[in-house]
Amino acid sequence: MIFSGRRPIYAELASHYEDLIGKGVYKEGDYLPSVRDVALGEGINPNTVARAFSILAEKGIVTAIPKKGYRVGKLKGDDPLVKALKGLREMGYSKEELMEAAKEVFDD
Repeated sequence: MIFSGRRPIYAELASHYEDLIGKGVYKEGDYLPSVRDVALGEGINPNTVARAFSILAEKGIVTAIPKKGYRVGKLKGDDPLVKALKGLREMGYSKEELMEAAKEVFDD
């Protein structure tokens, strides 16, 4: 990919991957290339790639899956994580309790 320099690299990269997803190069359920692979391939800082992919996640185009990468599409009801969370809610855990538990797990 050739960067134009008119916008920050992370913004150009996010637009590039958004276009690829829109064109069907990456379909729902596919994983984007790893942050490291994109950074090495483009000769840019991994933090720049991570920022670009985070923008896509904020837009709801991809979902960040811890320790796996970025998957095209939002989490759906049949996703194992969603099922597990629904099960915990049915057991009586509140949203606040689940969020607190997630912070404890991921903030170590």
